[in-house]
Amino acid sequence: MNTLPLTLFWQLLRRDIQERYTGTVLGAAWLVIQPLLMLLVYALVFGEVLQLRFGEHHTDGQFAAYLFAGLMAFNALAEVVTRAPGLLVERRELLLHSALSPALLPLLPVAVSLGLEAISLGLLLAWLLIHGQWQPWGWVFYLPFVVARLLLSLALSYWLAVLGVFLRDLRQLMPPLLGVSLLISAVVYPPELVPESLKVGLLLNPVAQLVQGYRDALLEGRFRWETWLGLMLLASGLLFAGRWLFQRLMPRARYVL
Repeated sequence: MNTLPLTLFWQLLRRDIQERYTGTVLGAAWLVIQPLLMLLVYALVFGEVLQLRFGEHHTDGQFAAYLFAGLMAFNALAEVVTRAPGLLVERRELLLHSALSPALLPLLPVAVSLGLEAISLGLLLAWLLIHGQWQPWGWVFYLPFVVARLLLSLALSYWLAVLGVFLRDLRQLMPPLLGVSLLISAVVYPPELVPESLKVGLLLNPVAQLVQGYRDALLEGRFRWETWLGLMLLASGLLFAGRWLFQRLMPRARYVL
């Protein structure tokens, strides 16, 4: 078995994480500090200042957990879609002068997002234990939604990575699109606030469904199989099409690079 591509990918992944915090004082400690700060800041702003609640019986601790669980899913997707459009351009030399298969490169932001999500999950579970919100089956029900999130992330990574070679504006377009997605996916406000006439938009929004799936599993100990099945079908279809498009356009992309 030829393990060279996997070895190259592992080295690339390590270098990617090292480069992320090169020159910082705290180094890899930011992997924990960043999500922790995010949890505290959002809890303060939306919980204490704006007094938002997910239901009238929820406490500040429950509110912070609901907010953080949603952001955990959203940020994992955001990590992928912001990096994927520039991925092949940034790794041009490696792509053209090494044995690394181009098809492995879109795995890079997905692998990084999984590591970042694992750290956030650890913080959330610790928070739930401290505040007496631990759901014994929560993490079990959460795992299928992680699989759906990874498939969706990988699909988007293949699409955006190869299209980003030809459409360089995609890198500039992703941040505002993510901002819009954050606002329309009920991540930082309760879904109950959405008017009935607009709730069909949440049902058709895969990001909103993924966020709710994370919350239901981790915070309520519930598994919504119909939501998970819909996400799996959508992600699988997008991944199949993304892989096909990547293989189809990659020869032209090499020429453009």
